[in-house]
Amino acid sequence: MRRRHLLDAEEKEEVLRIIRTVLAGFDEIEVGYVFGTFCRGDFGDVDVAILVTGEPAPYQAMRFARRIERELERGFCYRFEADVKILNTAPVSFQYEVIKSGRPVFLRDRERRVRYEAGVLSRYLDYADTLDWFDRVLLTRA
Repeated sequence: MRRRHLLDAEEKEEVLRIIRTVLAGFDEIEVGYVFGTFCRGDFGDVDVAILVTGEPAPYQAMRFARRIERELERGFCYRFEADVKILNTAPVSFQYEVIKSGRPVFLRDRERRVRYEAGVLSRYLDYADTLDWFDRVLLTRA
């Protein structure tokens, strides 16, 4: 079981500052979000989701995420673990959840963030309609 951490507002702001600094050091990162338990209270790790330029292959995305995790953990002086997800390769339902419940902490280009979030919301709503349709079909057959 992971150790849980509880920070006051000032300590959380310092963690967010470190995240911004680390993410700004990578030109490939366009938008960064913090999400998960870090946003709600006590936490086991710091969950960060990033949108990168282009469309990285899954293996490159995983390697890049691990690299960012190492840099974040170094920035945290190894007090906390980081868990980084690449939004470009994530399912739309996960992207929607990050946008809905997460907090943007790094923006290289505000317009890019708006276009990205609008696209995710559109795809998610299309996806939600499909799920509702499947539910209706399955319920009528049951």
